[in-house]
Amino acid sequence: MISFDQITGHNKSIQILQSLVKLDQIGHAYLFVGKEGIGKKITALAFAKAISCINLSEDFNPCNHCPSCLKIERGIHPDIQVISPLNSVISIGQIRAIKDIIYWMPLVSKRKIFLIDDAHKMTIEAANSLLKILEEPPAFAVLILITSEPEFILPTISSRCYKISFLPIRKEEQVKILTRMNLGLDHRKLEEIVLLSSGSLGKALELAQNPEKLLEKIRLLEWLIMTTPENIISNTFAQSEKELTCILDSFLDFVEIMVLWFRDILLYQSGLPRELLFFPGRIDKIKEFARYYSQEKIIFILDYLMEIPERIEKHINPKILFDNFIIQLGG
Repeated sequence: MISFDQITGHNKSIQILQSLVKLDQIGHAYLFVGKEGIGKKITALAFAKAISCINLSEDFNPCNHCPSCLKIERGIHPDIQVISPLNSVISIGQIRAIKDIIYWMPLVSKRKIFLIDDAHKMTIEAANSLLKILEEPPAFAVLILITSEPEFILPTISSRCYKISFLPIRKEEQVKILTRMNLGLDHRKLEEIVLLSSGSLGKALELAQNPEKLLEKIRLLEWLIMTTPENIISNTFAQSEKELTCILDSFLDFVEIMVLWFRDILLYQSGLPRELLFFPGRIDKIKEFARYYSQEKIIFILDYLMEIPERIEKHINPKILFDNFIIQLGG
């Protein structure tokens, strides 16, 4: 069941939230910031439980036995609402629905709590509507905005929220956590999984439980390691139609690996310790790429890669994005 003590790797963030519960200093608005799949939403639900629980433990964990905790666990608590994107956006209609009920007194708890997941996906109209709520929130209301892309949240909204940051969990810690889960995978395989999860324990667990997806990611990584800057220039990066099809079928996974790869090249060029690299075992290949690309070019490539998920949400064909990526690499 969802509880603070079930969350691993975010001790500082959880201590802050538990202190707020202990002192009964619950604010009106919070912004939970961190990479996708890192544990923001489950922590927000644990916080909502702790705020609403009528039988908190001595360390201010929700009891998970009272009617309030059980209703939250089942997703049927009348004073707690979770708002998620519909068709890739949070619309003004969804925020207006919050506005329609937020000013009414809670039905069973002291507070009404609204979790807005992927808050960066609010339309401009929705964000402006939310801003009006944040300007004059009712005393009993708590809004928790959850985002992996805080740069897309209006500054006027961010400034009204108490920010809780969720940092990537260290690779060694992730391996220990996955080992304790007895997933039936050896240490080397768990290290590969953590390597490909970009610091997200949620993604690591998903890969561990999905062998086919894991193998697909490993194949994408191996293709990258086998290629050279010259292969990219000559447009032989994907050497067969079958390889190209596999890349396009797993395009977001491919983009994630590219981001990690070019990040490592940039870190190496900057003279940072090898221990900071995602792929320290591929240092010879990293050096080869580092000789070919300038730092300015790598930053340009990373900027392009980071924009790809948003472009895919706008239904731009992955083949077009892939072809443009190759052009950016060779330009």
